[in-house]
Amino acid sequence: MAAATSGKVYFHVTPPVKAIPCLTPFGMKLETYLRITGIPYEPIYGRSMGPKGKIPWIEYNGEAMGDSGLILEFLNREKGVDLNKSLSDADKAVSRAFTKMVEENTYWGLTQYRWIDNFDKLQELFEIPWIAMLFMRRIRSNTKQKLMAHGIGRHSKDDLEGIIEKDLKAISTFLGAKPYLMGDEPTEVDAAVFGQLSEIVWTAPDSYLHRIVTVDCPNLLAYCNRIKDRYWPDWDQLTGNTNTNQ
Repeated sequence: MAAATSGKVYFHVTPPVKAIPCLTPFGMKLETYLRITGIPYEPIYGRSMGPKGKIPWIEYNGEAMGDSGLILEFLNREKGVDLNKSLSDADKAVSRAFTKMVEENTYWGLTQYRWIDNFDKLQELFEIPWIAMLFMRRIRSNTKQKLMAHGIGRHSKDDLEGIIEKDLKAISTFLGAKPYLMGDEPTEVDAAVFGQLSEIVWTAPDSYLHRIVTVDCPNLLAYCNRIKDRYWPDWDQLTGNTNTNQ
């Protein structure tokens, strides 16, 4: 990387694949936020972990920071931006509730689908050599432990799918015919929700998750396409693939 520019966000994230520009929903969340706000940033593609042992993370004026939520709070203060400035206190509370629901609950349904139920498809999705799957098996084992510790991994398949379906339909019901969750323009919650839903729409074909978002709740699919078209005009360039897998 060239010499760092003062005031510029260096965004460490996994490289794009054919399915989606980023395979972590928190990476999609953070980059969508950066695009909505117009904060200057440079993606640094790789798989290096940040100070909290996770990816994505950022470097800013020589300081490394992790956790997408804390990064948003920092950048809001540092850059003087506030996507939620038009919201009432009640709306902000609802936004936080939806953010926490998708990131602390719905996310684990996607994790179960991707890492446990469909592990055999990860090599193609991640576009990695077969030898790398040996390392991925260790991640899968750790993921099983995390799912059990969270509690969601203790449910039966039917119970788990029912829980996640309720989450997704709650988003659909609240969204209704609005272009964005809280109204006519995107707010922070849209970056978080799009981060999770985009992984379902573009990386989980033939899944119950995909069926809910694209068939049972078509307003969620329209919502994802709306954000993609507005803030990701380079999507096809990044993925090198014009097939949206919808």
